Amino acid sequence: MTATDARGRVKRPASVIGGVLLMGVRALTGGFAILTVIASWDTFVATIVINGQKLARTDPSAAGAVLGWALAAYGLYLLLYLGLAALVFAGRNWARVVAMSFASVSILLSFADYSLNGAQITLRTSLVSVTIDILILLALSSTRARHYARAVRSARASRRNGSAVELDRVGADPGVGVQAVDR
Repeated sequence: MTATDARGRVKRPASVIGGVLLMGVRALTGGFAILTVIASWDTFVATIVINGQKLARTDPSAAGAVLGWALAAYGLYLLLYLGLAALVFAGRNWARVVAMSFASVSILLSFADYSLNGAQITLRTSLVSVTIDILILLALSSTRARHYARAVRSARASRRNGSAVELDRVGADPGVGVQAVDR
């Protein structure tokens, strides 16, 4: 199922490339959101509510600190997410599964917000985010993405063992996928 190039390296399928690009777009939209909040700092600080009261009225510096920490945490998450995208690009299967899990959780949180709080899913709220997450799920859950991650893992294992490996297609059974065959 997974092709190799002239050097015997596993070719990266389009679904993995597309999924990684979508993960990058997801991180960029998050970075854009951070920049938007920074540009309208006072407006966002005024919206922070703790214990039913707007914190900016009683302690504006604490409200700014809360918002700053929230943005810093989100920025760190986005950097880790970009690292995860790099690992997916490198063919790490666990990273692919974690990325799909993050996308699933994000979709479920948007659904919960819609069903419990009545939050509308529009372009201004979470429509773009949900759309990107669905596309990430579709790209990274494809058969070719799975076979690629397994083939890369087999190639790594064979290099570790010091034996030459040839990646070969296995018959018509889609459950078997790619396997390493010693030459």
